[in-house]
Amino acid sequence: MAVKQEQERQMVFTTKLVDEATDKINDGIVLKRYQNPWLKGEVGIKRSGTSFRISAEEQQEYIRCALDIHHFTEKYCKTKREDGSVGPITLRDYQEEMLDSFINNRFSILMASRQVGKCFTFNTLCSLERDDIIYDIRIGKLYYYMLSKERSLNFIERVKIKLYDFIYFLEK
Repeated sequence: MAVKQEQERQMVFTTKLVDEATDKINDGIVLKRYQNPWLKGEVGIKRSGTSFRISAEEQQEYIRCALDIHHFTEKYCKTKREDGSVGPITLRDYQEEMLDSFINNRFSILMASRQVGKCFTFNTLCSLERDDIIYDIRIGKLYYYMLSKERSLNFIERVKIKLYDFIYFLEK
C-alpha cells in the first residue's frame, strides 16, 4: 500500500503578510503552518525555507543600508540601556571612525574588550580626577607616564611622545 505524501502548501510572504500573521499570533489566533512565517509560532525567529518577496521600496532601503553603514546603524541597530529598555544606538565619534576604517580597509581587525573606554588615537583626551582636581591628559601620554613608572622609556618611545606632542599642537 503506497503512502500518499501530502505536499505542504507554501506561501510567499510580504511585509504586510508577516505583520498580519504576527498580529494574529499576538491575539492568540492559531495559524496553519503554511500561514505562519515564524518557527513554532515564536515571533521573531524565522522558519527555514520561508519565501519572502520584498517591495521596490524595501529593495531600495536594503541597497542604501548596504552602501551606507552609518544609515544602517542609525536606523536599525538597537542597544539595551541601563534601565533595561531597548532604544536606537547613538554612535560616538570614535565608533564612527572605526566603522569608516573597516569600510576603507578591508583587512581590519579590532581586538578590544567591552566597556574598557576605547579611544581611537594617541591624542584622545581623557579626564582624570585626583584630590578634587580634574586633569585633562592625552591617553598616549598617560600610557607612557604609567609605563615610565615601571621601567625607563627607550629612545623610540621618547621620540614617539615628542612626535605626537607635535601633531597635537598642530591640530589645535
